[in-house]
Amino acid sequence: MLRSEFSTIAGQHNNFNYMLKFLKNAAKNGKLAHAYLFYNGVNQEMMNTALEFAEFLKTDKFDILCIAPKEDKKEIIINQIKEIKKHLTLSPYNSFYKFAIINNAETMNIEASNALLKTLEEPTGNTILILVTSLPDLLPKTILSRLQEVRFKSVSLNKTAKDFINEEHVNILNKPLNDILKHIEKITKSENKDINEIFTILNSWLFWFREKLITEHDFSLLNKIKEINKIKDLISNTNINTRLALENLVLEIYV
Repeated sequence: MLRSEFSTIAGQHNNFNYMLKFLKNAAKNGKLAHAYLFYNGVNQEMMNTALEFAEFLKTDKFDILCIAPKEDKKEIIINQIKEIKKHLTLSPYNSFYKFAIINNAETMNIEASNALLKTLEEPTGNTILILVTSLPDLLPKTILSRLQEVRFKSVSLNKTAKDFINEEHVNILNKPLNDILKHIEKITKSENKDINEIFTILNSWLFWFREKLITEHDFSLLNKIKEINKIKDLISNTNINTRLALENLVLEIYV
């Protein structure tokens, strides 16, 4: 069985059974989407559901491609997305469908996200693409808008936020405003500019505010979270001046 081939957990969790039943019914009724977002659940459970779904559709293991950040890396890179695109354009080996599953999809870097967007805009044949993530907020809205959402039982944010909160980045917000603006100027200079590092900073701020929202029930923080997400989306999908965008963001969220 596919789940043993990919070392996933079989499990009989109600959440798993319900989601699998939903997908099976969609298949039986001829209402399958080309691309899905599995989110908010336990990672292994979501992956197990994706693989069981492929098995239900009688998909040969050679027609399934799973990717995730490589063992020594923290992100999914563009070459991995190109591999998915090539996989989905080839004829099935011994199946009706070709499957591609992106685990920890939120770790795609900017180049990978942009390459995936092109694949989503031009789906080919009998292909199914599944993005698996516990952190959908980190995906560009342009990608989210092209996926059918399958929401699993939520995982506590506290279990995942620590992986994205860098104390050094958070401490930037505790400095005088002028010092913060100088730091932004430094990291956005053309010779220093690293867009992935900028997103690491933004993600640290995002999850720090989200944790504070949960623990302190301070709903005024929702506006700050919204502003960070807006700037992330603008930087990802437009030619906005990064320095100006970050400076305006800091003026909105400065604590």
